[in-house]
Amino acid sequence: MIKDLKFHGSLGCVDFTAHVCGPDAKSTYFYEEGPSFVRFFSRGNEFTITDGSVRYNGAGGSFCRYMFGVEKSLKDLMKKEVLNRLIMFGAFQDKAGRLIFTNETDGFEPFDRLFLQGNAVKNYYFFVSSDYRQETRRRQKELLILLGKFLKRTTLLDGENDSELMENFLRNLNEHHSTVFIFKLVHRDNEAFWKTFREAYFRDKSISKDEEFYLFEAASKLGIDYYQQERIKIDLMYGHPENKPIVDQHRDILISALEKGTLEHSEIARLRRLKTLRIRNRIPGVLFDTLDELLLKGKQIQELEYTDHLREARSIFENLFLAPQLKNNIIKEDIVRLIRAKHRAYTDADVGFEQMLLDIGKLCDETAKESGDYKLLEDLSNIITFFDRYDHVQASMSQLAFMREINLNEDFLRSIAGNKKEFDSLEDGLFQGLFVKDLLANRYITNYGRKKVVALSKGIGRIATGDASLRDIIAELRMIADEEMLYWEIHSSLKDKMGTFYPALESKEGKKELCARIGRELAARGVAMRVPEKLFEKAFVDLKKELFYLNHLLPIIIKTTDTRLREDFLANSGLDRFYVEGLEKGYFEERGLDPFLLELLKEAKDIPSGEREK
Repeated sequence: MIKDLKFHGSLGCVDFTAHVCGPDAKSTYFYEEGPSFVRFFSRGNEFTITDGSVRYNGAGGSFCRYMFGVEKSLKDLMKKEVLNRLIMFGAFQDKAGRLIFTNETDGFEPFDRLFLQGNAVKNYYFFVSSDYRQETRRRQKELLILLGKFLKRTTLLDGENDSELMENFLRNLNEHHSTVFIFKLVHRDNEAFWKTFREAYFRDKSISKDEEFYLFEAASKLGIDYYQQERIKIDLMYGHPENKPIVDQHRDILISALEKGTLEHSEIARLRRLKTLRIRNRIPGVLFDTLDELLLKGKQIQELEYTDHLREARSIFENLFLAPQLKNNIIKEDIVRLIRAKHRAYTDADVGFEQMLLDIGKLCDETAKESGDYKLLEDLSNIITFFDRYDHVQASMSQLAFMREINLNEDFLRSIAGNKKEFDSLEDGLFQGLFVKDLLANRYITNYGRKKVVALSKGIGRIATGDASLRDIIAELRMIADEEMLYWEIHSSLKDKMGTFYPALESKEGKKELCARIGRELAARGVAMRVPEKLFEKAFVDLKKELFYLNHLLPIIIKTTDTRLREDFLANSGLDRFYVEGLEKGYFEERGLDPFLLELLKEAKDIPSGEREK
């Protein structure tokens, strides 16, 4: 007896698979095919695929994997385990958010809408054929109870897992006399673009200008509009294994804040750390911005710090643009205060400033249209130009401070120097206060990042006085960057060999021999012609500190909850905080310790005695 059947085909822009499974599957379904349609029907259920749409009726529904950045209910967003969207035929939500089932289960979905509102690449439909004689709406409610949890949480929608998906579907349904139909619809062109972008981005987490042009050409040939391209790109960038954990942490903090209605001090600190991590790990800012928009849209979260700065900024904006009776002129002092408010918002990961600016912009636009006086918009535009300058410089300086690989050229330095001149024209020393002082005070700045920031800051001053050229300062910055890359190459190679050569490293001759060996390896790879002894010695000493911390100090810190001991080590060891936190993460994962304890360590909080390492 045949219990399992599969059909494959293509209609319009879609490739489809129909999977039928159940007792005597061959005799419990009917199939009809025409020039531009395929129809499956069984016991009052039917599903039709045409060259431009799908039609359905019966006991079943549709499901697809949620794409990052796409419409998702807050209820589903709040549950980390919910991965997929599930829609039951004939069901809808009322104004109170309750799910209402009806007997009207027939429907129609054009492909354009299906792949725009659902997953851009792959969507599923199903119906369950059985001899149940109960009312349709009751049957739909019953199917949701049986299958809802599985369909919303399964990871089997990625890849080619059709058979395993059907097996798990049947297991959860647990109706031995029912026949299940699952239809998979894949948008051929969207899938081609998905594969092309994935191959380009996953290579090194970036897209070159040549690749951008190639992707643009590919999308044009495939007829994929800009919005659909962006959905696919954002989803794939989020799915990269190095991006997803960091973005998910950002999401979890926002969700926690939404549930409580407040953003606590520790959460603000974690958002700052994640923002720095984003820059260091080259994670596109659009992933964070999209989450902010999805979660905070229409929501007001009370932040517990620096609300006075936002109040002051709004007061300045309202006096300048929304109180025409005052006829105020824009003065430098007001612009400086607004820039400082924006800087505080950036430092605190506070999205309130950008939302306030958007509100002011809308009000100015409405006022200008009503009065016919567009000088308001021109004045606002002049201020926003400084905000754009701030964003550009902040991004450039952060890359310099936290990233190892950065394109250092004269255009980069010329832009920074030009913006410094503009900021300092508003207030002497403003550039230093906004972009250098706080960066140097940032606990996460790397040792080499600090050197680059200091060199840049001093270098711009020397350029202004005529004591150095752009080329001189770029050469100095590149020397620091080259030394940084070489240090980490030596560090990595030495770390790999420490276990084997450690006894020899106790002697001066042993270290000299290993230094020469690493030098030969790096020269063979074209990394460097020689290894400076001082750089080798630095890497060696840093690795000894690392071993001491992991083998002796960290277990004591966890056992005694003495976070001051940890901070003392970080402050005096000379090791980068980012790097040490990576070591701690590995330590916790290897020993199966609760990652929550690590968060408490980072936030310098006491660890509950019952949760310490035994």
